[in-house]
Amino acid sequence: MTTDTLPSTTSSVHLPGIFSIGLEQIIERMRPSVVQVRREGHGAGTGIVWQGNGTILTNNHVVPHDGKKVQVELQDGRVLDARVVDRDPTLDLALLHIPVDNLPTIPVGDSAKLRVGELVFAVGHPWGQRGVVTAGIVSALTTVKDRDSDREMAYIKSDVQLAPGNSGGPLLDAQGRVVGINAMIFGGDLSVAIPSNAVSNWVAGIPKTPISLGVQIQAVELPANVRQELSREQLSGLLVVGIVPGGRAEQASFLVGDILLDLAEKPLNDVASLRAVLAKSEALDKVTLHVLRGGTIVEIDVTITAAETSA
Repeated sequence: MTTDTLPSTTSSVHLPGIFSIGLEQIIERMRPSVVQVRREGHGAGTGIVWQGNGTILTNNHVVPHDGKKVQVELQDGRVLDARVVDRDPTLDLALLHIPVDNLPTIPVGDSAKLRVGELVFAVGHPWGQRGVVTAGIVSALTTVKDRDSDREMAYIKSDVQLAPGNSGGPLLDAQGRVVGINAMIFGGDLSVAIPSNAVSNWVAGIPKTPISLGVQIQAVELPANVRQELSREQLSGLLVVGIVPGGRAEQASFLVGDILLDLAEKPLNDVASLRAVLAKSEALDKVTLHVLRGGTIVEIDVTITAAETSA
């Protein structure tokens, strides 16, 4: 009687080992494209090189709204001042620019092809530790309707482990492609990322020549008496927290502490609403704003301009 046996070989294929080596190579290849975003020298979050010309992508909540300096630290140790090109609080995205060129980038994948159960990896700088990698699987692909804009927003939920400092870093698929931007943590074991397709669409929609008022702003809740005085339902406005020297806002005598209520008859509930109005304007247009100043609503005419500022 004979017994069938597997053919013997002088070498064996160890799939987990091969996968581990492949993953290590992917991570090492993309590390130079993962940067740290700082607020006045303190670690705040993570960002990725979106374009090699110095364009950096991160979360909006990582970038301060109070006029403090934003810096980006590259893997080689260089720390560079960054300019905020645009931001979207609803999507929680911010686009920065640093004065350097020829930076390495990470390939961007098609997030629409992600499937529940797919393996994903997060890379970031939690608690100030550089280049920490965690792994997990996609647990859900969902959409949420924003109550202010009524637009549908897609999200990727996974069980990759994130911690403060991971925000703005890449979510990678098994091929090392960016399929999302890590944004938040729920309950310590559920991570949420913004799909790469939503990110690409947002970046593509940013005006090539930004239209600016020359102010730094943040959304604030309006006092009850002001809301009653307005002829529309509006819960919030935009507080001026900084003014760009020599900009149009300074020339129009804006003051820190002013609250922008509307621009060209369009209510300004958040930063995104201001950008939407400016995006439809032309440089050198003269526009009218209503501003809450010292408890009184005043009207200000200002000429907007194309400039390399954030708002």
